[in-house]
Amino acid sequence: MPPSIQIMVLMVCRNRRDTTMAAIDRLKRQEGTSIAASIAVFDDASTDGTPEAIAQHHPDVRLVHGDGTAFWNGGLHQLWSEVRDTPVDAFLWLNDDTFLDDDALMRLATVWEAVADEDRRAVLVGATRGKDGVVTYSGYDVARTPFAFRLRRVLPHATSTMPVTTFNGNVVLIGRGVVDAIGINDPGFFHNLGDLDYGLRARGAGISVLLLPGTLGVCESNAAKLNRGYGSPQLSVFDQWRKVRTHHGLPPRSWLRFTRRHSGKWWPLHFILPYRHLLRVWHWRSSGR
Repeated sequence: MPPSIQIMVLMVCRNRRDTTMAAIDRLKRQEGTSIAASIAVFDDASTDGTPEAIAQHHPDVRLVHGDGTAFWNGGLHQLWSEVRDTPVDAFLWLNDDTFLDDDALMRLATVWEAVADEDRRAVLVGATRGKDGVVTYSGYDVARTPFAFRLRRVLPHATSTMPVTTFNGNVVLIGRGVVDAIGINDPGFFHNLGDLDYGLRARGAGISVLLLPGTLGVCESNAAKLNRGYGSPQLSVFDQWRKVRTHHGLPPRSWLRFTRRHSGKWWPLHFILPYRHLLRVWHWRSSGR
């Protein structure tokens, strides 16, 4: 019986050879699925032998090479641009540190066949868990405030799909019709925010965004970002000031793009809110103290 769904899996990696290879291995061990999956990987100038290992052990994987400056969102954009004309039904974003359960693609296929319309306009989000079983990445709903909005993480239901407004990009199946309607991810975002932006744009275009039941695999929380990134309570304000423009931070150009697009008329206030505790550092430095 021929596969009912053809997808292209999109992965971005840099200097995590063993992790990346394990994620590809788990992907290829999927069971009982009607999905035919091809894989494309963007390697952002790894120096640990990642692209060589992929080429040796998985010669069927399409490799696209970066120069080390793309990070996740930029790498995804370059990769997706290369393969967007491939004749598939959908594209699957898969983080290279996400290890899928053996039945993950089968569960995606089951929901896809139930909800995707004839134009293949649907976005399916898979939540992930840590080794302790606690949900780590998922979908989000928007809670509007008088001057901005907050994203509230949605925990997956045990047995049924749930509509969400946007998502983390760890495991996300995006139909061909969605790409035809709103394009691919926006390269204007530096590292993060591109996934949240894509979900908000999809919902704004009237596209169904659904969170699957349960979790689809294991992906630990990004400890480096939580403990050493911008906003971490373990860092001094001065250390956070130095980190704000990094991929573990909240680069102002990306945040400005996000708030202007999604925060309504009060976007200037929403833009300032995450940086308010840094203003005294800026004042201190500008005054020469």
